[in-house]
Amino acid sequence: KEGYYARQRKRVGRDRSTDFFTASSFSDLFAIILQEATETLLAATGRPLSEFNWVEIGAEPDAALMAGKKTPFKTCQAIRYSDNIEISGDCIVFSNELFDAQPFHTLLYIEGHWQERCVQLLDDGIQFINRRQISPELTPYLDRVPQVAPEGYTIDIPTRTIPLLEQIATQPWNGLFIAFDYGKTWQALCYDTPQGTARAYRNHQQIPNILEDAGQQDLTCHICWDFLENILNQQNFQQLILESQESFVIRRAPKLLADSLSPRFDALSKQRSQLKQLIHPSLMGQKFQVLSALKPQLIP
Repeated sequence: KEGYYARQRKRVGRDRSTDFFTASSFSDLFAIILQEATETLLAATGRPLSEFNWVEIGAEPDAALMAGKKTPFKTCQAIRYSDNIEISGDCIVFSNELFDAQPFHTLLYIEGHWQERCVQLLDDGIQFINRRQISPELTPYLDRVPQVAPEGYTIDIPTRTIPLLEQIATQPWNGLFIAFDYGKTWQALCYDTPQGTARAYRNHQQIPNILEDAGQQDLTCHICWDFLENILNQQNFQQLILESQESFVIRRAPKLLADSLSPRFDALSKQRSQLKQLIHPSLMGQKFQVLSALKPQLIP
């Protein structure tokens, strides 16, 4: 209840009082993109959006994507980070940067051995310590990490994304799963990120010490897309697609794209500017990815 995401405060946005912004910060445009994209992804089922409930998991306080907007969905529901997740019926289950906000573990390769980075509570604060004894939650990964690595190589393992998605995927609902986030493959985490991916953000700046002001700044690490895909495969989800945010918008919302690029919008228009932020490769287009899949009961 005291964690960063459990606090009743504004975290996401483009003003100085917030810590970071996401695609949802362009809520009007992003909502239109999602409405067209979900229709595209569900086209093979032959069912209209009016038969599906929209469920957003991890919604910020008073900032659910579809809140206050006219939508084609049957109903719209927002589940906050601290709420119980209960989903049933025909649904479109959506999240935006939900999984990167989950707790993670860290392994470091030191003097020929993998060690676990832990947090030690002191009288005057907290600090990192490394230990050879690996916690049970990390033990299964020791056979999957490289047997030899450069000194100090760091792997931040997003272990808690697994039970979260299992909880979502096994509930009694049918429909479309769609998650926006940033992540890497297990291969990339093990070989391409020697400094790890854990980061802290406050007031739109990266903070060097991720233990500074515990509970007052955003702590995050890249998710492992392999973990999520494996769970969806285990639960027999179909038509899994992992693509960049740029590709998602271009392929799934072509009408919105064509409209934004039409002559009626000049190059400096708000809609074009926001679209550029969402899809340009050097901005958000390649930094974020989208995973979508259909629950098996929905396949015609």
